[in-house]
Amino acid sequence: MGVLGGVCFALIGLLDEWQHRPPLWVQMIAGAVIVTALELAVGLIVNVWLGWAVWDYSDMPGNLMGQVCPQFAAAWVGLSWVAIQTENVIHRIARFVKSKGV
Repeated sequence: MGVLGGVCFALIGLLDEWQHRPPLWVQMIAGAVIVTALELAVGLIVNVWLGWAVWDYSDMPGNLMGQVCPQFAAAWVGLSWVAIQTENVIHRIARFVKSKGV
């Protein structure tokens, strides 16, 4: 799950790197779509195919094969905001360090 989280963070961070930066709300929704799609793909592999039972949303309303659900998809919108802001801070720190020649 740590690897999946890192991949999602990197992809969400790239949303702000487009030449014509999309509005924050668009990045947040795109981030939620990215996380939900990857969660479904990885869930089908690790939970269904390999049978590891890492997570199971079968009891959640509107779930898709027990791997994703609307409630968590909505939560990813807010968490995408956190990822976008964190990535922006990392960029500012990197620029500062680079400007100081460290």
